[in-house]
Amino acid sequence: MAHIGFVFPPVPGHMNANATLARALVRRGHRVTVFHIPPARTVIEAQQLSFQPVCEDDANTRALAASVDRLGALTGLRALRFTVRCGAALTRILCEHAPAAIRTANVDLLVVDQNEPAGGSVAQHLRLPFVNVAFLPLNREPQMPPPFVPWGHDGRLWTTLRNQLAYAIFDRLIAPVNRVLNEYRGRWNLPLVRRPDDTFSDVAQLSQLTEDFDFPRQQKPASLHYLGPFFDDSRPPVSFPYERLSGKPLVYASFGTLLKRKDLLEMIAIACADLDVQLVLSAPGEAAMHPDRFAGAPIVVEQAPQLELLRRAAVCITHAGLNTVMESLTFGVPMVALPITNDQPAVAARVGRVGAGEVISPGRATAARLRSAIERVLREPGYRQAAGKMRNSIAQAGGVDRAADIIETVLRRQ
Repeated sequence: MAHIGFVFPPVPGHMNANATLARALVRRGHRVTVFHIPPARTVIEAQQLSFQPVCEDDANTRALAASVDRLGALTGLRALRFTVRCGAALTRILCEHAPAAIRTANVDLLVVDQNEPAGGSVAQHLRLPFVNVAFLPLNREPQMPPPFVPWGHDGRLWTTLRNQLAYAIFDRLIAPVNRVLNEYRGRWNLPLVRRPDDTFSDVAQLSQLTEDFDFPRQQKPASLHYLGPFFDDSRPPVSFPYERLSGKPLVYASFGTLLKRKDLLEMIAIACADLDVQLVLSAPGEAAMHPDRFAGAPIVVEQAPQLELLRRAAVCITHAGLNTVMESLTFGVPMVALPITNDQPAVAARVGRVGAGEVISPGRATAARLRSAIERVLREPGYRQAAGKMRNSIAQAGGVDRAADIIETVLRRQ
């Protein structure tokens, strides 16, 4: 059996999916170690995984860990820029310290989140085989919109030109990360990075999309595998007042574990108050402590048993975080998406493209617009039919078990 290392961003959505794959490999008898900054130990060990710090705990690593919470209060371009600054700081820590930790641990293969470019560079430096976990694949091609824009894929010349302009802007935005990477790649005698694709695995990239949910690719790498979402049954149980469920159509609203948009949650409550539905709000933080502040007496919880609620839901209202979107589609649940930042607009664009939901920009959202969108998704069968088609696609894609198969194939070839 092999010793497999994992490197991923310290963000709950990325952590949860990578941890699911790591546990699948452990069940097959492999040894798995997650390499990360010291403040991540508690959450990683809570995922039932072995943890190895890449450096000493100090003010820099604690500040970086604290920045994840701050990210939840930011939106739009501010959030994207803040993410890049944090990414550059983490890249420097990993490039400086991870090679020694990984070499000492005698790792056979690295699994690297595609959103953590330092991992691929460290693997190349150590001459280790590595596999990418890709959420929304970042692989570039001219007709593929960047993974942070709200527009879709139509193949027109104007859209292709707009894509290229957006990529140029993005390259300027992520320049701080590339500068750090190239500083270390120069020391390691590796080719300098020109764009994110230069740090991707050429043996296997494991995407949580299905191919029919993604935009059509003309230049799909042979190493890119569409597998559907990674999740298992090992999530810790979450208490929930199931006895309060009334039997009315269930509307489940969640904006993930990071985003703190109490204003949008309040708007959703107002939108649902006059509908013949039952609303469940996942409202992290202080909002869950005051459910009486929300219109229409919804069930408000700080932490929700998301998979159990999606099994019962008629509609999911979401910020279009990829994990929630793919889990909704796993159960054939149509959505109303309010994408806020990072890759959420691009994920929402794919929801709209396949017809599995309505998309509303948060800047244009009102209770009336939300109510109309929820009513359409409830009333018109096409949304649920489209979500059902995606459910069937996910069921056939293979998920985390197929991902583990591919990793074991790479190990045998190496």
